[in-house]
Amino acid sequence: MHLIGALAVISVTTLIAMEVVPDAGASTVHDQAGNIEQIGEMAPPFDGALKYPFTKRDSLKCGRWRSGSQDYPYFGAPRGGNARRHAGIDLYPVTGAGTPIKAIQDGKVIRIGPFYKRRNGEITYALLIDHKEYVANYAELRKPTLVTGAVVKKKQTIGFLSGTKQLHFELYTPGTGDWMSWHGKKPPNLIDPTDICNRLNRR
Repeated sequence: MHLIGALAVISVTTLIAMEVVPDAGASTVHDQAGNIEQIGEMAPPFDGALKYPFTKRDSLKCGRWRSGSQDYPYFGAPRGGNARRHAGIDLYPVTGAGTPIKAIQDGKVIRIGPFYKRRNGEITYALLIDHKEYVANYAELRKPTLVTGAVVKKKQTIGFLSGTKQLHFELYTPGTGDWMSWHGKKPPNLIDPTDICNRLNRR
């Protein structure tokens, strides 16, 4: 169940599975949202290839980020001078800014709002979508045209990647109504999305 894709540029549909041992105490989709194989058919959040890996072991090894970086893409990576942790994973499509981002399953938009403001002044946005068995946050997008309450279908374009050139993806237990930061103890409804993204990317 603990599998990772391990190449600097990898096809989203043909990631190579490799064994990895997660951090002690790390939560998984299997633990918190039922058996992932029973969630139903899902689709990758964008077409094409990944520019960089998103798992801890491979992102530390790939050479994209310097030692001690506060920008590693893996779940739980240090942020803010180690004052907080990365609440999701960052996925870098080779197509960069403007990449169409797609719903991984049918769902309903339950929140849309600014995610953060970049140094160049660009405001990135996030969409929180209730997929019934879990809630997903698709963040670092351009201002979306969807509205709260919109029903989306699997593979439907829900937005476009901002100038950060990365999709920040978070996963939560059913019933979650907001995205959140991870300061100190991990929020109990926050799920490590690494496993689900590995499975999505192999499809």
